[in-house]
Amino acid sequence: MKKILFNNTRKSCNYTKNLELLFSDYELIRKKHFSTLCLDKLKNIYPKSELFLTHSATGALEMIASLINIQSGDEIIMPSFTFVSTANAFVSKGGVPVFIDINPNTLNIDETLIEQAITPKTRAIIAMHYAGHSCNMTALKNICEKYNLILIEDAAVGFGSYHMEEPLGSIGDFGVISFDVTKHITAIQGGLLIVNNKNFEERAYTIYHIGTNRNAFQKGEIPYYEWVDIGSKYQMNELNAAFLNEQLCQSEDILKLRINLSSLYYAELKQLEESNKLRLIPEILVSTNIHEFYIILNSKKEREELIIYLNKKNIEALFHYIPLHKTNMGLKTGRYFGSNNTEDISQRLLRLPLHSELIPDEIRYITSSIQDFFKN
Repeated sequence: MKKILFNNTRKSCNYTKNLELLFSDYELIRKKHFSTLCLDKLKNIYPKSELFLTHSATGALEMIASLINIQSGDEIIMPSFTFVSTANAFVSKGGVPVFIDINPNTLNIDETLIEQAITPKTRAIIAMHYAGHSCNMTALKNICEKYNLILIEDAAVGFGSYHMEEPLGSIGDFGVISFDVTKHITAIQGGLLIVNNKNFEERAYTIYHIGTNRNAFQKGEIPYYEWVDIGSKYQMNELNAAFLNEQLCQSEDILKLRINLSSLYYAELKQLEESNKLRLIPEILVSTNIHEFYIILNSKKEREELIIYLNKKNIEALFHYIPLHKTNMGLKTGRYFGSNNTEDISQRLLRLPLHSELIPDEIRYITSSIQDFFKN
């Protein structure tokens, strides 16, 4: 059996054709031909939002930190079980991350712990949708309205996922999507800033255009553009946009395939869960599970032994986040509310291969290998 990679990207000859087209005419590059095509497709998904293709989801979060004017000492509430970018974008401006424990059933931020963490310095709450499964957005919106806080959705892995028929990223004041090479829809490197609060739209364009009023110039409202605010080079590279456009064209098939593979994983491993050998994602989420398929073992030691066993079988399986509140930077800059759910899950969770190049027989090989591990 050849090595089964944890992640891979769908192959297509159209990627090469897109690049050949791009380099055939400089005007296509200058006018951001593929970025425009991508935005047209994305606008169909987020019709009420203002969209900005960025070089990364990290860049999109940094734009948000600038848009809401994070100052030294401002506090941002977020889960500890998340990627470092969630915190870094705000800490880099002097913000204080206030880490919240997760709900052990959903692996999302435990909304019941949030109000006790709010202080007069609290500016925003970040809802990170773990594995692309929605946080309790109704509860989070109610808390933000009660305390006049900004609600930010870190939907880095949430493309194609919904909360009550609304796409993740379109519910809070802001949302971000990642199109990194590790994501199910990828630009190799890229992201999307989703601005849902109309009060921030105009300044978002200024920050996006390196602090200039170029957007007004492009609309013919002024004769030239100039420097008017802070900003940076957040735009997506046109080569990445050419790659992303092809992925978006195939996105329906890609998402459907990943859901089918998730369903197969669940069916093949259900017996192990019933015998208390491991824990699977909640059954109610399987039919919408797109980004990752994880299992939760009974101990850290068991997880480490399974990783080694699968590796010998040429299967690449990976653990996930180190709790941010336990990292050097997290201890230095933030504080934590909750018990030990975040640490416990982080030590027992294991992610199995899930990507568009996987075939059902490989899923069966992986699941039979896991079954053999427990037999032995």
